[in-house]
Formats: sequence, structure tokens, C-alpha cells
Amino acid sequence: MPLFKHLQICEHCNLYVWKIDEKADSLKNQVYLSDKELEKLNSFGSESRKKEYLAIRLLVQRYISANLRIENNKHGKPFLVDSDLNISISHTKNFAAIFVCKESIPALDMEFLSDRVQRIANRFLSESELENISDQNRTFHLYQHWCAKECLIKFYGKKDVHLINELKIHPFSPHQNTFKGEVCRNDFSESYTFRYILFDEYLLVYSLK
Repeated sequence: MPLFKHLQICEHCNLYVWKIDEKADSLKNQVYLSDKELEKLNSFGSESRKKEYLAIRLLVQRYISANLRIENNKHGKPFLVDSDLNISISHTKNFAAIFVCKESIPALDMEFLSDRVQRIANRFLSESELENISDQNRTFHLYQHWCAKECLIKFYGKKDVHLINELKIHPFSPHQNTFKGEVCRNDFSESYTFRYILFDEYLLVYSLK
């Protein structure tokens, strides 16, 4: 499958989405993997996880640079080795995406829209955030909040953050072009503006700092 979507968000920021309809072996034949990456690939038990891992690297090597490699820091945050480019990655059912910027810090999260989010909403939203959720567009609005909070986690860069108490999404209607959120910690306090892309049954939310 060729590239599904490419958006140039600004001069030095590009977002790429790949629709994964290849088998893992086909994707593997299109990318170069270091010994370390090959070991990581072989550690995955499921075909879908292998395809996501390969699709992310295919996007980087084909559309950014064939020589770039992705690694993760001690907190699990991905980075491009020996590069001044910043990257955020996401994958969900049959899609993978990268957001690469030179002079800004990017964050994105992409999710397949399903009713599952309604069963777990109180695990990641405060009472006031839940009160703001649209009755008419409930699933979509919940996922906007979920994706935005995933982006906030990526901006913070560590996983020891409380989804309800330390990640806040300001009230907004589901069809606003932009909405805002913030990380509220003693060691890190920043606000961000989010935008979203809706396609098929998928939602992609992204932001820059």
C-alpha cells in the first residue's frame, strides 16, 4: 500500500500515515533493520505488532532518510539516532503514523473509533471533563480527549503521570477546529493546542510545542 496521507503541518514539520495492508514479511523486505532492531522485531509474538513496528520504520526510511534509525530512551520515548529531527509515532488497527519536526517538539496519537472507550472513560477523565462530553457525539468526543491525553504524556516524556489529576483538557465542543490541554505537575507545567484529522473510523490528534 502506498502512503495513505501526508500533511505538511508547517515548514519543517511533516506528518505521514501508512495504511498497513501488507504482511510482515513484505514490509520487512522494504526496510533495513539493525541487529538490535531485528532482535526487537523477533521478540513480538503477534503479526500485527510486527507490522506496526516495521511500518513505522518504513515511513522513516522512505520519507525522511534511509539512514535514520529509531531508538527509545529509558522512559520509552522514541528518538531518531544522531539527528536534529524530533519524532512522535503512533499506530492502531491497520494504520501507522509518524510526525517529524526539525525545530518543534511534535506529539500525535491515532485511534480506531470503537465503543470500548465509553467503558473506560472514568479511568482517564475527571468528573468535570466527563460533564463536558457531548451526548450526540459521545464516542468521538471521548476519543478526542483520550488522544489529547496520550499526546500530553508524550510531551511530558515519562509514564509516571496521573491521567486524571495531572493531565487536563479544557472544555470544548467536538467540532471545534482546535482545543487545548495541559500537563499540571510540580516538575512540569505546560499548555498545548490540539488539532485533529478524522478519516474512515479513525481519529488522529496532534500538537506541536
